[in-house]
Amino acid sequence: MYIEQANTQIEHEVKPSDSIAYALHKMSDLHSSQLAVVDNQSFIGLISEDQLLNQSDVDQEVGQLNSLLKFVYLFNDQHPLDALQYMSAHQLSVLPILDKEHKYTGSITAKELLNELNDILGNNEPGAIIVLELGKADVSLSHITHLIESENVHIRSLAIREIPDSTKVEMTIKVDKQNIAPLVASLWRFDYTVKATFNDGSPDSDINDRYGILMNYLNL
Repeated sequence: MYIEQANTQIEHEVKPSDSIAYALHKMSDLHSSQLAVVDNQSFIGLISEDQLLNQSDVDQEVGQLNSLLKFVYLFNDQHPLDALQYMSAHQLSVLPILDKEHKYTGSITAKELLNELNDILGNNEPGAIIVLELGKADVSLSHITHLIESENVHIRSLAIREIPDSTKVEMTIKVDKQNIAPLVASLWRFDYTVKATFNDGSPDSDINDRYGILMNYLNL
């Protein structure tokens, strides 16, 4: 999956010759706080609403603010996760996309990126979410995958993040079934700490409230 396959927009840009007033009006219409400045497919930079509002002369051309433009972009053969990283790091609502010849092909918005990542992570499909807490040295994807599939459940997506100021990590697993009581019981049986579950069809998904149910299932 490349960014070029995502739904990039070709309306989130202005020309260097456009006025600040025009750019602000376009931002208002698009509900966007940034626009790409483009001259005949040549990407000049990214301008923000705050930068435009700080200017006293709204008739001034956007191109005259060249020193304020942020030169941030991605190539169209990069992954949407790269776009997520850039948008988060630079606090962007719009990310310009260039081709191999450095020509501007459009911009991906935060909304379109979220939709794209939702598809990539299989989050459009029904299924439960399991959150495990593991020691960094205890992460064995092969064992966890085998355990899950032995319960006739399949993984849709998996993510790992380090828990701050800890030697542990948090593993979030999206699976293709909602009835996961047997799977959760198996995870407990193999000494995995199930921190929480979501969308599993229960009235609430707080793992502590249902710990007794799991223990009864295990006949403990």
